[in-house]
Amino acid sequence: MTMKVNRIVNGPIPDSFLSDESQRLDSLKFDGQSLQVLDQLLLPHEFKYIPIENVSDAFAVIKSMQVRGAPLIAVVGSLGLLLELQKVSELNLDDIRQKIEYLISSRPTAVDLRNSVNGLLPILESVVDTDHIKLEKCRQYLLEVYASEKQQNRILVWNAYQELLQAFPTKKKLTVMTICNTGSLATVSWGTALGVIRALHSEHRLNLAYVLETRPYNQGIRLTATEMLHGGVPFKLITDSMAAWAMKNNQVDCVLTGADNVARNGDTANKIGTYMLAVLCKHHKINFYPVVPFTTINRHIASGEEIRIEERPAGEMLRVNGILVGNAECPVWNPAFDVTPADLITKILTDFGNWTPEQLEFQIPE
Repeated sequence: MTMKVNRIVNGPIPDSFLSDESQRLDSLKFDGQSLQVLDQLLLPHEFKYIPIENVSDAFAVIKSMQVRGAPLIAVVGSLGLLLELQKVSELNLDDIRQKIEYLISSRPTAVDLRNSVNGLLPILESVVDTDHIKLEKCRQYLLEVYASEKQQNRILVWNAYQELLQAFPTKKKLTVMTICNTGSLATVSWGTALGVIRALHSEHRLNLAYVLETRPYNQGIRLTATEMLHGGVPFKLITDSMAAWAMKNNQVDCVLTGADNVARNGDTANKIGTYMLAVLCKHHKINFYPVVPFTTINRHIASGEEIRIEERPAGEMLRVNGILVGNAECPVWNPAFDVTPADLITKILTDFGNWTPEQLEFQIPE
C-alpha cells in the first residue's frame, strides 16, 4: 500500500515525542465494529458523537462538514464502507464501485479520500483472487487506512518539527501562524500543521501561535482555539483580515497550513484564505509551509489549475449559528478553498521527507 511509504528525518523518533495523549481531543471512536464521529458543527459548546453505520452516514457527515479535515475525511469514508462490508457475505463489485464514487463526491477537493477509497480498485480488479478473498482483502485494506493514519501522522509531525529546527537553528522559541483546523479534530492523531505546533509546545520551542478565525465556517475560532485551550498551548486568535498587520508588527517566523490537495508541481489547495497568507509571507519574507501526509499528493494532476474548487452554499456567509446577519437576497460567492502557487511555498513538509516544490515531483514514491 502506498500509504506505508515513509522517510524519517533525523530518526529514529524518540518514544517521548508527543507521548502524552491526554491533552488531545478525539475526533472519533472506533472499536472495530462500531464508529462514532464528533459533530464538529456543535463545537465548542457541545461535544456530541454521531453514530456511523454505513456509507450514507459517512457521506452525510462529510458533506455537511460535521466531519472535516482531509485525513479524517479519508478515514471516516473508509470506515463507513468497511462497516457495510462487514455485514455482507458476498462481494458486489458494481455496488462497491458506485459507493466509492459516491463517497468521493462528498468532498471532491479532498484527494486523501479519493486516494484511500480508490485503493480498493486493484483488489476489485484482480483476476487471481476469488470474490471471497477480494471481500476479505477489501476489509483489511479499509481497516489499514485507519491504522496507518496514526503511524504516518507521527512521522509527518516529527519530520516537520525537524525542518523547523533546521530552518531556525538559533531561535529557542518560534512564533507561528495558522489557518483553519489541522489538529486532532482533522485527523485521528495529532494533526498536520497544528500537530507541528503541538510538537513545538511539547518540546518547549513555541513562543506563540496566531490562529486565524477562518471565515465563513470559523474552524479557527471554534475548533483550533478549542484544541489550543484544551492542550494549554499559548496562542492568540485574530480575524482573517488581521494577518498582514500581525506579520508587520510582530515577529512571525513561519506560517504552517494543511492542504486538501497537492499537485505534482507543488501547487497546493487548502481552506480559503491560505493563498492570502502565502502572498503576505512573500512580502514579509516569512517561511510558508504546507504540512501534508503522502496521501494528499495528487500524482494525477500536474498543477493547481486542475484542482476542482468546491463552492459552498450562500447561507454559510449570510448566517452565523443559523442567525441571518445579511440580507437573504444578497448575492454571494463562497469558494471553500483556494490554490497557493508553488512559487510562494518554502517547502512542503511530508511523512516521506521535506521538499521544495521543485523537488517534489522527483521525490514522490511510486
